[in-house]
Amino acid sequence: MREGVHSGRNRIGWYDAVTQGGGMPRRVDFTPALLALIARQDGVIAMWQLAEHGVGWAPVRSRLTRGEWQRVLPQILVTHGGEATRRQRMIAAQLWAGPDAGIDAASACNYFGLRVKSFDPGRVDLVTPFGNPARTGGWLRVRRTISEIEVVRTPLLRYVVPPMAVLAAARSAHTEAEAIATMARALQTGLVSVTSLQAAREMMGDKWCRRVDRALVAVGVGLRSPSEKLFRDLVLSSRILPEPKWNQWLDLGDGGCPICADGLWLEAGMLHEVNGRTYHGWAEGFETTSARTERVVAADLISTQSTTQRLRREGAVVLQNLERTYQRHAGRGMPPGVTLIEPPSWAAA
Repeated sequence: MREGVHSGRNRIGWYDAVTQGGGMPRRVDFTPALLALIARQDGVIAMWQLAEHGVGWAPVRSRLTRGEWQRVLPQILVTHGGEATRRQRMIAAQLWAGPDAGIDAASACNYFGLRVKSFDPGRVDLVTPFGNPARTGGWLRVRRTISEIEVVRTPLLRYVVPPMAVLAAARSAHTEAEAIATMARALQTGLVSVTSLQAAREMMGDKWCRRVDRALVAVGVGLRSPSEKLFRDLVLSSRILPEPKWNQWLDLGDGGCPICADGLWLEAGMLHEVNGRTYHGWAEGFETTSARTERVVAADLISTQSTTQRLRREGAVVLQNLERTYQRHAGRGMPPGVTLIEPPSWAAA
């Protein structure tokens, strides 16, 4: 246990290389209030905080020279010699950037329980007001904004609200599919809604948001995965198929759990499901794919399916088969007993 940080003693238990009078080393007292602050900040302290408690540069330099402390950001120190933890880096980043900054993007999504592809445990994402001196470098990535930064506060850290965190993470995505996946997963888990994403987008500004905007268009029409975006693009290329209702919830009238159709053509009583490994079906935790298909057929709905791989490799064949199936059944309408419903409370986005 490191003395002075977690031991509860009222002074750091070593001598500083600072002489006084005839060269005798002077012991520097760390007040109980300072020790409590260091402990509360998980061993992280800012130079200005030390100064407020009467500790100057000389004892700090002594500890840095001996490797007992380390500088992790300008004017921000960690009071031990080992590698700083992720939590310590987040605290250090906020101390450096000031009280108006917040943990951002994938780092904030991770706090809210949403793991996105761009999340890197070795990096901290931070958003600051425009003009803030904090800059991107090393393990810290900084986004500056002229908009108000709305945060969720914890005892030590401040995280941007979920819709902005999701949008910022999507903006950092390497591909449009990854951006859609980030938004889709947040919608599927109920962390955000389409409306809250749109409101956050209005506050974000236009810089580097082209990919975000395309992804918002995709989820705004009801798409909930990159695979569904791929399927929608295929449907829109058809001269025969009209655009279906996307992610439409249905009560099959058999007393079972409601289902969500990836695409539904009401005039043909025909639905389509894209069977992806990750994003297929919002009610996947309630029923298996095969059991759901059996119920759909028993309800007299026309069931069609495809996989992401087939959409990519054999899209023309998939589209041709869908068009033929639609032409055979167009005009029959929805079967009796099957009704369109709002998303259940456990699945509402």
